[in-house]
Amino acid sequence: MSREQSLAEIFHEGTKYRDGGAFHAPDLAAQASPYKDFHSEQPIDLVPDLNFENFPLGPSSHQQPRDSSLLPPIVGRLSRLLFYTCGATGVRQSPEGVQLFRAAPSAGALYPTETYVVPGPGSGLEEGLYDYAVHRHQLVPVFEGELFEEIRQHCFSTPAFAKADALLILTGIYRRSSWRYHDRAYRRILLDTGHVLGNLRLAAESEGWRVAPTSAFEDGPLAQLLFLDPKEEGVLVVAPLVPETEVDAGGALLGPMRRSPISRGPISTGESLLHAVHRGSEIDRDDPVHSTGTLPWPPAEEEELRAPIPLGKTFDGLAGAFPETVVSRRSTRAFTGGVISRDALAKILDYGHRAASPGPVRLLQAPERIATHLVVQRITGLEPGVYRYLPDEHEILMVRPGDFHREMGHCALGQDLAANAAAVVVHTADLASAIDTYGDRAYRYLHLDAGVIGQYLNLAAARLGVGVSGIGGFFDDEVNTLLNLPATHAVLYLTVLGEPAPSHGAD
Repeated sequence: MSREQSLAEIFHEGTKYRDGGAFHAPDLAAQASPYKDFHSEQPIDLVPDLNFENFPLGPSSHQQPRDSSLLPPIVGRLSRLLFYTCGATGVRQSPEGVQLFRAAPSAGALYPTETYVVPGPGSGLEEGLYDYAVHRHQLVPVFEGELFEEIRQHCFSTPAFAKADALLILTGIYRRSSWRYHDRAYRRILLDTGHVLGNLRLAAESEGWRVAPTSAFEDGPLAQLLFLDPKEEGVLVVAPLVPETEVDAGGALLGPMRRSPISRGPISTGESLLHAVHRGSEIDRDDPVHSTGTLPWPPAEEEELRAPIPLGKTFDGLAGAFPETVVSRRSTRAFTGGVISRDALAKILDYGHRAASPGPVRLLQAPERIATHLVVQRITGLEPGVYRYLPDEHEILMVRPGDFHREMGHCALGQDLAANAAAVVVHTADLASAIDTYGDRAYRYLHLDAGVIGQYLNLAAARLGVGVSGIGGFFDDEVNTLLNLPATHAVLYLTVLGEPAPSHGAD
């Protein structure tokens, strides 16, 4: 008897792009603003605390210089953290108006992730919920109240909260992406939020914090506490900012993983797949905990694989260079079709995966569930073909030799960007197995994790001068076929690397 699909599997299957299938045109009437615009008579201007002169949005909205002595020191640290995490690092004028490019890339430059700040009781800031107004680089009070302890309880009182100076809450605003990508937008919202989370860890370290994020919390009560409309916005990550001095190398800041039920449907009449998968993956307080464990990963029989190829080169080049890298970073929109070196590829893969799991802070939710594949197209010293990357060993295994650049371009919806890339990094997961472990919540965990890893690949490539872009639109089943993967495996994300063509940059 075949296994009944869970709601997450129904969503994944229902949002696949299929060769020859119909694509929904963007719903221009539903297009949403890429930022909220809360009104407050007392916003906190963060511009004076930036550590460079030429702020992309121009002068501060306040005419008079701010007396920094009137605000607690945490404001300056939050200003820099927020800017380098998701702030506006570029401006482009177009006939449609002003477009802001941000520190973290986003599919279609739609920026569905909203960032809120909840100060801790001892931070010196008035307690309550603040929205980060990207377009003005301000903290805008949304409402007052002692939220910190209630949020802690809804996050199952994990140890990091007892030591945190503040919380960052990352939410997804569905319509910002769904007007263009419809139900598949949920995948991209999770990936984009993973990009932001990746930046957050590096920005926090620059300010003397460690980030201890969790995507496991009581969804309903937390959304109600924050007065979120569940049809419009959902909480995706809660991230305590813990002083480095409070981080014990031998102790965990987060508790055990939480799982949601496995929902078998049905989808309510009139409910979209996007809303159904978010609802179906909600966690209640009485849901069981789960400790992570290693997942065996045999996509092919070992005797079919060639001897492993050590990559050797590692990379710590972002140490002290994160701010300048993230400000100058832009996604590549065209490649020349030229080669990149094996050493550069080795460094990018090393940093992308090793940086995602630092020290005692578990940055990712379920990284052992994600597998990394590599389609080599134009790498010096490597035979073209499909490989599997082993992060712990920093080795690659040949799975399938051959030149697949045309197939790769087709898999990426016919994009020349994939066909002309020197290499394509593909992240996948055994979705059925992950759901058996984490319930339908696995869908969130996996895509957030893939977004974090993708962002570190992006930053390492940018630092090395290699062109890079993330691709969330692809023919799912065709990618599985190319990688020789079973149908139970979900393709999460593609990252393309190559020699950038001149004057091609976007988000």
